Amino acid sequence: MQVPLLRLQCGVNSYEWGKVGKESAAAKFATATPSDDFSIEEEKPYAEKQLWMGTHPSLPSRDVETKRTLLDLVQDNKALMSTEISKRYGDKLPFLFKVLSIRKALSIQAHPNKQLAEELHKKDPKNYPDENHKPEMTIAITPFDGLCGFRPLKELSHFLTTVPSLRKLIGESTAKEFEDSVKGHETSEKEEDVKKNKKALQSLFSTLMNTDKETIASAAKDLIASAKKGGEGFAGGGGSSNGGKELADLVVRLNSQFEGDIGLFVLFFLNYVKLEVGEGMFLKADDIHAYLSG
Repeated sequence: MQVPLLRLQCGVNSYEWGKVGKESAAAKFATATPSDDFSIEEEKPYAEKQLWMGTHPSLPSRDVETKRTLLDLVQDNKALMSTEISKRYGDKLPFLFKVLSIRKALSIQAHPNKQLAEELHKKDPKNYPDENHKPEMTIAITPFDGLCGFRPLKELSHFLTTVPSLRKLIGESTAKEFEDSVKGHETSEKEEDVKKNKKALQSLFSTLMNTDKETIASAAKDLIASAKKGGEGFAGGGGSSNGGKELADLVVRLNSQFEGDIGLFVLFFLNYVKLEVGEGMFLKADDIHAYLSG
């Protein structure tokens, strides 16, 4: 059976972190499809060409000619996804394709796994309209950078030693407890070591995330001062994956967007990843992340 090729009309969302006007690839892609109600506004940020090439109810894609939603089309014609996929995913497209155009850092976040997503949807469908988990595949169509997953434990210990403002913020006893807990078996795959390491990381990160805003803002001033004069020597020359100057520049850049924010310290916990055009990374459900630019 021949499956028709459909031209889709996909929606655009405007968020404050999006690139503005014609600088936004999302907006430029949106203009490539005929639309009765979309034109680029020069002062407006366009975050996602929610080329939401998908069936999500908040911004469904539509057939350009008939105006029928993609959800309606795939439910009416099983051949569009195959009967096997339709049955498995309840006649809904099992992925959501987006084009993001990022000017400012997004919030630090983690999407729920399948079990938690179903529970949240059942308890509060208004705020959790989707019962699915959200693993993500990110592919760069321009140079991109972001934070993804926790750094190796040995690297965290290194930053606790070489970034005084971070150690002071965490507290000497909490920092020492973490270092003693993971030392010597940071990369061990033994079940008891893995559990112990996870518990130590959870305690350390929770301490940071539960610190009050005033304390964070005060510590951030010391961090920024150190980053501005540190150069290659900042954070002990950096870690195994990022140099000192690279981290110093990142701290200064993020502070210019969100002054005194807790994210300035979170970046020492998370892997800082840069992607060139065509490169990608995969985030499974529960992976903590924050997209920064691109």
